[in-house]
Amino acid sequence: MNKLLFVSGTARAGTSALVNILNLHNHILMGQERYFFKFKKNLITRGHFSKKRFLDIREGDTHEFGGLKVPPGKREERFDHAFYVGDKYPPLFRHLDHVFKEFPKARHIYVLRNPLSVVESYEARFQNPEDNWNLNWEAGLAAWNESLQNIAALPDDKLSQFVFVQYEEIYSQTKAINALFTRLGLSNLEPEVLAPFVSKFADLIQKRVPRRDDIRMHVARKADWPSYQKLSAFMNPWGLASFN
Repeated sequence: MNKLLFVSGTARAGTSALVNILNLHNHILMGQERYFFKFKKNLITRGHFSKKRFLDIREGDTHEFGGLKVPPGKREERFDHAFYVGDKYPPLFRHLDHVFKEFPKARHIYVLRNPLSVVESYEARFQNPEDNWNLNWEAGLAAWNESLQNIAALPDDKLSQFVFVQYEEIYSQTKAINALFTRLGLSNLEPEVLAPFVSKFADLIQKRVPRRDDIRMHVARKADWPSYQKLSAFMNPWGLASFN
């Protein structure tokens, strides 16, 4: 019987990259917002993760960029060998009551990224005329605050189902990524398999974005730093935290 695994955080926090990494493991099959609209409407159920339904992508399940990125010819075999099957949905924090009720034993990975980088990423997409992204930096900070507040307020028995991943650390070394697989009770991957993700992250953090001191000042004043500190306080050197 597969265990259910959900990846969340906020938009622009690196959840897609994490799912791509998780799907490198032959005992994991994760969707990229496979059930975006089912989560959004609180219609997601355990039946959506049966083999027949999970592999059958239907109209109304997700948006044009979502679904299963594992090649079609490998999906059935991967599902059969998967220890974890699941999906990523960044704004899961808005649907916690429903998700906990429907999936009381699911495990969760929550990606924690610093608020300035999140809002700058929101704004960069918002300002791109070729992007249909319609949420500016203020919307990004509001979502970041709401997400962290909702998660930090969970009781210990719910927090025990989460592994918290620090964006700025998890992609920095292959050992950090493998520490996550260890936390999930899985074997490690060869460093050369993970090296391209580490290299891509190293390039990404060197990329310059337009500096906006008004945004930086607002984030400094209005970000929910107590919730951020609570969730990051238990991080180990590999950027992981668990409340187990």
